[in-house]
Amino acid sequence: MNESLKNAVIDSDAAKEDILMQNPDRPAPGHILNSQDILEVQYYGFDGALHRGQIVMHKDVARDVEVFFKTALAMGFPLSKVIPISDKKYAWDDVVSCNDNNSSGYNYRLIMGTDRMSKHASGLAFDINPVQNIYVRYDENMREIFRLPKEGVYDKDAAGTLTGDHPLVTLMKGLGWDWGGDWKPQSGRIDYQHFEKTI
Repeated sequence: MNESLKNAVIDSDAAKEDILMQNPDRPAPGHILNSQDILEVQYYGFDGALHRGQIVMHKDVARDVEVFFKTALAMGFPLSKVIPISDKKYAWDDVVSCNDNNSSGYNYRLIMGTDRMSKHASGLAFDINPVQNIYVRYDENMREIFRLPKEGVYDKDAAGTLTGDHPLVTLMKGLGWDWGGDWKPQSGRIDYQHFEKTI
């Protein structure tokens, strides 16, 4: 282990069987679980220290996500924490994870407010710094009716915030990913924290 890794703050260092254990309230099909890869990632925290965490992604997009985190590290782009959603402090609850400003990937769940499966349910989406990069829903008059996290604020100039011209957004779009910050109020939602890919 190199010196930088040895001195990193450990945000997540869980075993595979714990990370990929089933949510008893919504068990995932075996083929979904078997398609996931656990990535060990390094990043700078908002405290300026080097951190180490884990994110779960579909094997077919894992390399893209590794590139994202390596680029974020090289840029000094801060991340609050990167902990799998199965961790006992979140227990597969996206709201709890977002409120804790946790960046995460795989979560076998529905799209919030719908009965449709999320891209997170197959490990084809990940969220970054939800407090800085909020999720907003709009009514038919394009008025905000919901935001997550509730106390989150989208400030383009704040550290850890993604924007349309941000190098990390440009990178992922170049790799074939969609960024939720490009969605419009007319669509009913904007999701600045969210990246997803269709394979």
